[in-house]
Amino acid sequence: MVCVYCGHDTKVVNSRLQKRSNQVWRRRKCTACKAIFTTSEAVDLPSSLLVQSGTSTAPFLPDMLFTELLLAVQDRKDRYVTARELTNTVIQRLLKQPGSPLFTPGQISRVSSEVLGRFDKRAQLRFIAEHPSLQ
Repeated sequence: MVCVYCGHDTKVVNSRLQKRSNQVWRRRKCTACKAIFTTSEAVDLPSSLLVQSGTSTAPFLPDMLFTELLLAVQDRKDRYVTARELTNTVIQRLLKQPGSPLFTPGQISRVSSEVLGRFDKRAQLRFIAEHPSLQ
């Protein structure tokens, strides 16, 4: 990566895995101007994961999953933060599944339902009601 200040090469001084957000935190130092700055690196999910519906495939869109989970937890005061954390948890579980990065909507719904079930039974029931394939 190049320095954000002068454009020269940088080296990684410190690096940590951020499990909750599926990111890598890195402290970088410029080899020329000696400036220090922080970056966060994450997987580009739409280009890495695919959703197969019938015979067609589409990129995985985390915002669609977030919207579905937001509807499930809509009665909570902290619904936006909760939905974002649940989305990160579902994505983390999907990434840990063996096999190819190709998922069906049913697989995503099942993992989402399992995560919701461990967090909030009422939200899980609302999610299942919206996804008849889980019943």
